[in-house]
Amino acid sequence: MHFHLRILINLTIMKSTKLNCRASIATYFAILAFVLFGASCKQDAQVTPATSTTTVASNSMSGSFTSSALATTYTSSAPISYYSKSNITISGLSINGGTNGIALYNCNNVHITNCKIYNTSSFGIQLNNCTNITVDYCYVTNAKSGVHVYQGSTIKVNNNQFYNMNGPFPDGCFVQFAGVTGGGNQINNNKCQDDAYHGHPQDGISLYQSNGKLGDSIQVIGNWIRGGQVQMDSGGAAGVVLGDVGGSYQVARNNIVVNTGYVGMQVVGGTNIKMDHNTIYSSQTPVSNTGINCGNYSGKTSNNINISYNKVKWIQKSGNEWDLWLDHVTTPTGWSTNIQKAAISASVLPTTIITMN
Repeated sequence: MHFHLRILINLTIMKSTKLNCRASIATYFAILAFVLFGASCKQDAQVTPATSTTTVASNSMSGSFTSSALATTYTSSAPISYYSKSNITISGLSINGGTNGIALYNCNNVHITNCKIYNTSSFGIQLNNCTNITVDYCYVTNAKSGVHVYQGSTIKVNNNQFYNMNGPFPDGCFVQFAGVTGGGNQINNNKCQDDAYHGHPQDGISLYQSNGKLGDSIQVIGNWIRGGQVQMDSGGAAGVVLGDVGGSYQVARNNIVVNTGYVGMQVVGGTNIKMDHNTIYSSQTPVSNTGINCGNYSGKTSNNINISYNKVKWIQKSGNEWDLWLDHVTTPTGWSTNIQKAAISASVLPTTIITMN
């Protein structure tokens, strides 16, 4: 999980050498408000994937994420940058090239929907210090990272497709929240794929120093992720990373990750974090190491971690299987409920998950 912004200074985070399983070397401003600690992750036990329909552009249909729910025609547009805009919708655009496809700074109440963004030299969509932003039914391909959020609150990145993030380090995420705080933050029901040896992708979905609220955790739910890091160009990347350099009130549930790099999913710090009911698989790849890792590389207190009811089968680059790893931390709640050597394969995802390319 990596963070990049023009105004940033770089910060190198040292990780455990025993596993080389890091919470991603990151570059960031020190940010974030403190969030109250102490309540159990059980507060999030009723969080489930969203099932409501979403109204999209007039040239498409509302409903679940299928190809028929997406725009069939787009209006060509130059890259867009808005500062301090409110109450607008950006819809039905095709943006080819530029630095950032869509960049919002200090904006609020913005809906980005049904847009196609490709071949940018930096982010597909960048949100900087924004509130109440929804990004849905968009397609981003051939960018350093898909959606990059620096600070902000009530950010929803749902029902999108991301294909072939280029990186290189410190970028390369489908979606990253860095310094996102408060309630109503979601990364749900996205379909994500990196083809092997296309660019230098890093962590798929990353929560860096981000803090939800008691009873309203930051959600990473129902995402499909195939592919990721296949070259050891920055250390151990993962499909989903929670608690990176701290954070609190985060939940990852019902995600499916396949061949996502060094690690399938990991919790690497933070408090009040839950990772449950995910399906995690890798065949033997040049970098594959372990399915679920739990460690604390944040330099801060980490507690109240729940990792439970996940199905895992992870074949290392050596050909051995290594499904679960505790890297010198207290055993998380629910650890014994995880299913190792699960009867799963790459077929847990359909052959085709990207339908907009």
